[in-house]
Amino acid sequence: METTLQRQSIVKRTKDILFSRLDEELLAIDSQAGYCYSLNDTAGRVWDLIATPLSIETICAQLRQEFNVDEATCLREVTALLKGLCEAGLVEANNG
Repeated sequence: METTLQRQSIVKRTKDILFSRLDEELLAIDSQAGYCYSLNDTAGRVWDLIATPLSIETICAQLRQEFNVDEATCLREVTALLKGLCEAGLVEANNG
């Protein structure tokens, strides 16, 4: 099933996977699914933010305060990241 996300979509973690910092990345192993995940600094910040349910719009507003990124780029990249995390079963989205 294709994941459709919008700027108003509320996203949250579905699994409590522990990530460990290694240099500039967060690394985790989901032993049940048999996958290893690696998140760069920005993706790791998104993961931290969605410890509580947030809209993609709110996530991007926070990231734009912390990183030098324009709104369109932020929305595009965060949506792509969250879509991948949804499809991996790590995140769920509610489109309202």
